[in-house]
Amino acid sequence: MEFTVDVVVKYLGQPLRDIYGRNIGVVTSIYSDVDGVVNSVEVMTNELIHETIPAKRFDLTSDGLRLLPEWLVEAKEIEKRLDTVRKRLAAVEELYRKGQIPSHAYEEVKGRLSEEMDKLRKRAREAKEKLRKRANDLENMIIHIEKAMTHLLVSYTAGEIPETPFRAAIDKLRFSKQCAQNEKKDVEKHIELIEKLELEAVKKLEVSIEEGEKESAKMPAVPEKAPSGSSSGPVVVKVVNA
Repeated sequence: MEFTVDVVVKYLGQPLRDIYGRNIGVVTSIYSDVDGVVNSVEVMTNELIHETIPAKRFDLTSDGLRLLPEWLVEAKEIEKRLDTVRKRLAAVEELYRKGQIPSHAYEEVKGRLSEEMDKLRKRAREAKEKLRKRANDLENMIIHIEKAMTHLLVSYTAGEIPETPFRAAIDKLRFSKQCAQNEKKDVEKHIELIEKLELEAVKKLEVSIEEGEKESAKMPAVPEKAPSGSSSGPVVVKVVNA
């Protein structure tokens, strides 16, 4: 999503949350082009860490400016490209079948889409590895939070912690656990979506290659040319009287 300075400026000095509601830090500065389009935003996550984050990782919602996880931005980009390749492969096959595009143009477009698909499959493989790692990290985080909640509950039940601080702490832990669970669910959803789109695009490409091979097989063989200086007709013998 593209933002201009006049849109983002109102969030300067304000708390920034991610799309799951977790507190990230404070918006402290804006980097923009001469046309006023914001290309990145400076965020202070605490008084020691400052980070410049690309504008594509922000979304403007009804709750204000929200930060998108890096994995989500990358996953959506790959999904969009895979879907585009899939649709274009289907379109070029249909146009060729209907005789609306010549064979040389068909082969050229199909070749380019095949090259793009090879690059996308590599990116998709790397993205899925990152997503699985993130899902694993979130699962470990959930386990860690549950451990903290268990110890807190034991201490509270044993009468070691008053109710007011217990309620404040347990609510924070429950919120954090819910956020981690929601993100993990989204990560798993995008792994499945990338795999689904990749499989569909590969199938379209395989069908396209098969159709091309069938068309080549139907074309009549080109007769071989006779060697120069030779004739395929009968040899004429001329008798000369001595």
